[in-house]
Amino acid sequence: MNIHIETERLILRQFTIDDAEEIQSICTQPHILKWMPDWEISLEERKRWIRWVEEEYLRASKNSVRIMLAVTLKSNQNLIGMVGIGNKEEVNNEIEKAYFVSENYSHKGYIGEAVKAMAEWVFNNLNLDYLIAIVEPDNISSHRVVEKCGFTKLATKMVINSGETEVKPFYYYRLFNTGAVM
Repeated sequence: MNIHIETERLILRQFTIDDAEEIQSICTQPHILKWMPDWEISLEERKRWIRWVEEEYLRASKNSVRIMLAVTLKSNQNLIGMVGIGNKEEVNNEIEKAYFVSENYSHKGYIGEAVKAMAEWVFNNLNLDYLIAIVEPDNISSHRVVEKCGFTKLATKMVINSGETEVKPFYYYRLFNTGAVM
């Protein structure tokens, strides 16, 4: 599977090993680690992660999926973040939307544009019934992203977040595939 998604300002593409240093510098920014503490890994571990992601592109299916895409600017191909989906074990193995953007490019609408484009691609290509997002109550920026992208808040769930040891509340959102055959 070769994934290449274009929007007005972005190109969402598969990661390659050449992205390791750029994505590593983004993943270690404090505003990302605050919400995703398990992303703090060494450059060697990041390279292993990219190799794993490259293998996962080949295995994507409706029931088991891990697709992580590089978010790049169309104008200069600069890598500015990541958008992805994957089974979230902590929430009944439902397919979760994940994303982050470099602090240098936040609050410009890029990540919302990427989330919308990837959701459309996922619904058209994997025919999922819905995607979920779980967001910590005080992560205001992330709430704005998922709500602008059409996700609906359905509940508060107690979850152990990846990289953490204690259960805490998360708002649970869903985005339904209105074109899916039920």
